[in-house]
Order: sequence, then structure tokens, then C-alpha cells
Amino acid sequence: MAVTGVGVAAELGISVPDGLSLLAWDDSQLCRLTHPTLSAMSHDVHAFGAEVARALFDVIAGQDVASRPVPRPALTPRGS
Repeated sequence: MAVTGVGVAAELGISVPDGLSLLAWDDSQLCRLTHPTLSAMSHDVHAFGAEVARALFDVIAGQDVASRPVPRPALTPRGS
């Protein structure tokens, strides 16, 4: 969506990042190919899924779901 946002902003004559700031939710290769390049959040989806699966197994086993740290996203600042 953010990649499309860069194109729509250009069509409307809105400068990115001067007139509009954009941030992509998932840091894909496309974020590096736009002009300006998109700032993005990087997520470790595998670690997040593993934590959710562990909690689900605890629930199925009738155990208390222990509080676990949630993998935090990281900001990759770029041109947008």
C-alpha cells in the first residue's frame, strides 16, 4: 500500500517526504525500489508465529499461558 501511496502522491503533485511521510508495514524489496525509498518496519514473522504456537499449545494442554516477550519490530528509516 505504501508503494502505491508514493505513486499516488506523485500523481497529485505531493512531495514525499516533504508534503507526505509514508511508512511501509513490512520491509519488502519493493521498499528499496521506490523513489524515494520507503522507510519500513521489519518484523520477524517466524519468531512471532513460534511464540503464538507455544501459547496455543499451553492452552490446549490446560496450562496457564505464561507471559512471554513479543518480538518487537524494527524501524528501517529511508527516504520517505
